[in-house]
Amino acid sequence: MSNVRHSLGLAVSLFALAAPAGAAAQETGRGVGASSQDAAALDAIVVTARRREESLLDVPVAVSAISAQALADAHVTDVTQIAQMTPQVLIAPASGGGGGTISIRGVGSSYLDPGIEQSVGVLVDNVSVGRGRFILASQFDLQQVEILKGPQALFFGKNSPAGVISITSASPTRDLQGMVRAGYEFEAEEKYVEAFISGPLNEQLGFRVAGKFSDINGWLKNVASGGANPIYPFPIPGPSTGDAPAYKSYSGRVTLRWEPSSDFDATFKFSGSHLSGNGDDYIEGFCAPPALALGQLSTTNLATGQQVFDPNSDCRLDQVRAQGALPPEVLNNWPGARDGRSYNKLTTYIGSLALNYRIEDVTLTSVSGYTKLKGRNLGFYDLTSFASVASYLVEDTRTWSQELRVSTDYDGPINLTAGGFFEDAKRYNTFQPILGFVGFDPANGNSAYTYENRWDNSGRTIAAFAQLRWSVLENLELAGGARYTNEKKKIAGGNLYSNLLGQAFGLLPVGQTIRESLSFSNWSPEITLTYKPADNLMTYVAYKTGFKSGGLSTPATISAIYGADPSLLAFNPEKSKGFEAGIKGETRDRRLRFDLVAYRYTFDDLQLTSFEPRLIAYFIKNAGRSRTSGVETSVAAQLTPELGVHASGSYNKAKYLSFPNAQCYLKIVGTPACTNGFYDRSGQPLPRAPKWTFNFGGDYEKTIGSSLKAGLNAEAVYTGKFFTDEQGAPDGFVDDFWRLNASARLADIDDRWELALIGRNLTNEYYQLVSNDKTFATPGEYGGFTLRPREVVVQGTFRF
Repeated sequence: MSNVRHSLGLAVSLFALAAPAGAAAQETGRGVGASSQDAAALDAIVVTARRREESLLDVPVAVSAISAQALADAHVTDVTQIAQMTPQVLIAPASGGGGGTISIRGVGSSYLDPGIEQSVGVLVDNVSVGRGRFILASQFDLQQVEILKGPQALFFGKNSPAGVISITSASPTRDLQGMVRAGYEFEAEEKYVEAFISGPLNEQLGFRVAGKFSDINGWLKNVASGGANPIYPFPIPGPSTGDAPAYKSYSGRVTLRWEPSSDFDATFKFSGSHLSGNGDDYIEGFCAPPALALGQLSTTNLATGQQVFDPNSDCRLDQVRAQGALPPEVLNNWPGARDGRSYNKLTTYIGSLALNYRIEDVTLTSVSGYTKLKGRNLGFYDLTSFASVASYLVEDTRTWSQELRVSTDYDGPINLTAGGFFEDAKRYNTFQPILGFVGFDPANGNSAYTYENRWDNSGRTIAAFAQLRWSVLENLELAGGARYTNEKKKIAGGNLYSNLLGQAFGLLPVGQTIRESLSFSNWSPEITLTYKPADNLMTYVAYKTGFKSGGLSTPATISAIYGADPSLLAFNPEKSKGFEAGIKGETRDRRLRFDLVAYRYTFDDLQLTSFEPRLIAYFIKNAGRSRTSGVETSVAAQLTPELGVHASGSYNKAKYLSFPNAQCYLKIVGTPACTNGFYDRSGQPLPRAPKWTFNFGGDYEKTIGSSLKAGLNAEAVYTGKFFTDEQGAPDGFVDDFWRLNASARLADIDDRWELALIGRNLTNEYYQLVSNDKTFATPGEYGGFTLRPREVVVQGTFRF
């Protein structure tokens, strides 16, 4: 199998060298494909960045649009892969805490605390999904993805200080259509099938039903072996998983669209996704000096205070780890742990109902939304064969939302978009960790988890927004608007159980309950001046602000300190403000398109979470001030009817202006640099913020005879060096790298069938996006959440 994999990788690489490079993320069709009107012209791009359909050249926003064809050509199956198609967007899944992190231009929220929503808003079919765990849900049958960079206060559900990713699924078609697609990915041994059927039920009602199944064996090899265990008085039963992440996922969506007249339409979409796998997704241990000199990962026996090293482990990010399972003898009275091997179950639902009613030049819109997330996870965080730290995590989240909007399209100089937004959210989290063995509890016979707690959270958001657009001249528009937001959040939590070891951590006594509530209000204004010296050229300058409300932490350890002062759980709102200016244009024959944007934004009180691995305790921090400034540009050209090329680049400088009370990382604890557990990160770069990124590529398609066509595309992507550690440890550093993507396809001239060979990350760059001090480890040991290595896919598609 290894020879087959390398042969396929070499074949795709040769295709890449022979072909002009791949699809641009900013374009529709195949990225730089020809339009039906002119085979040598770029496709027109329509976006909804201001909640109405507009040409990309008319929208004064830094936005990238990725089409359905471009997503299919790149074998995109989840949100992390969507991010890899757009510069300065990084998304990493995580098995604990909030379930993942999303950042744009280096601004994002940590995964470590479930109480923090993402700074980058994510919408699926116009419904906000603020929980990081939605990252793992399968993406399929999509119409378009829009990525808006910078503060987005007005038009996307909840206010966003850093940007928005808006995912739109495909709608019903006017005539009966269907598709079946199947494929196999060699590196992770992934098998998948995707299908849809769409068409009219009658003259007024259309339908679309889509689904996807995926079965993946994983790419992380687990080399943990059985034997003596220095943590438990019972032998290691073997590895906690086989290859990981291994899981099966099932997803489906039903869409109905009713158009009884030209003045009214209603679209209902409901999707569900279920994932069941072997837990510890994407996480691997690695070391830096002095731990690197030891060559093995370590953990601590809390009962003796002894540091023990795992002979099966190494200190490298090499797709190999040693993670043992829990001995069956310690699983008494712990149903969540099942057989002591890691697992993950995630079920998500998203529903939306969009109504549009047009009265001449006025459109009234209603969007009703529903989300439901249910997650169960047994994860291991010591990353050794000894299974010294494991935790059973539960998250159940439910939201209802409603947005009402009115928009005018008068011939006169003044037009308006205004509306209101409401969201009601409820969530509960349960934590059951095991931090070592201290014998059997005589009260209930439990020998497993150290303690159990539960948090109940609720939130209510009410917002109103409006934007006035004034055509000062025929080619000059001034737009100004604001959003008012009021949010209320409540939390109640307590410990349900604690054994002797748990009590040693100073937990809140069992039976006591912490209750706290907070309220936040904010005005977020913005103003934009747009000038179009020609129909195919637009310039703009904008002042924008953004807001994310404060909240209440949901720490995995409920300390008695919080019981004495619940306000310690609170963290402040996150705010952004600044300027951007841009220019967009294309030639009149639409063979060349370009854009350039410069920006400078300041962020007050970025919401960060820090984790003290020796105490299993969270510290919620608001960084004082941060700033991002930079320049982004892209260009796409259709050189011939067969050949299109594109390139893009960005420079981004993102740093903390003031962060004097950051939590120390483990290597500086006890040194003069760390005072009372804190140090100064002012001037340090933000994590996941490479200064330089750029790519270039293209797409070539050629007709073969009268019935076939063949296509080649490839893209080279450069990412500059960046930090990944949540506490700022310089060891959590990723050097710059190149990724190469390429594909080859053969299809029927009418696209009734297609065979494709798709390669992603053919250079096999394997790196962490998130890292932090490894639990109970020596200084210099880290846990890192990674993305998939090289992917080589054979895919077949049949359409009817």
